[in-house]
Amino acid sequence: MVISALIFGATIYISRFVPIKLGTVQVLYPAAILAPLFGVWFGVWGSAGLVIGNILSMVVVGMNPAIFPLALLAQFIMGFVPGIAFRKVRFEGTRDRIVFIATVTLGMMVSTVLVALNLALIQKIPGNVVWGTIWPWMQVSNTLSAAIFSPILFAWMSDYMNKSGLFFKRFLG
Repeated sequence: MVISALIFGATIYISRFVPIKLGTVQVLYPAAILAPLFGVWFGVWGSAGLVIGNILSMVVVGMNPAIFPLALLAQFIMGFVPGIAFRKVRFEGTRDRIVFIATVTLGMMVSTVLVALNLALIQKIPGNVVWGTIWPWMQVSNTLSAAIFSPILFAWMSDYMNKSGLFFKRFLG
């Protein structure tokens, strides 16, 4: 949990300095690429670390995490869905890659809906802005980028994670 919280939180914090935002949503969100990996590698604890890392990054920049409950749940879902659905230490064939990409995509789609609901219901951003501009953009900044780059990082890093003993063989640890 500590590893995912620190790396995820630092990635969010650093990417906050990208000046282009749609509402409170960052146009560039590299943390979305790491989130599924932490869920797969560290199980439920890696997914929980995503929430803690996001809270830490919010506090550091003066944001109140209490007004982002659905967005924080979304951070957990980004790791939870791929983490519970894909419990292998490496890709063993094309089917594994397809399943991994599908679970990453599903997790990102669900999480972006939660972020959009947080923006519309709690932050009172008009629905046409949320669903017509912000949510579609999150499909590029979160879903598409994670579907492309998460499998590459997984293939590259998973043997190291497994050999180092950091990979959780069971989702609940």
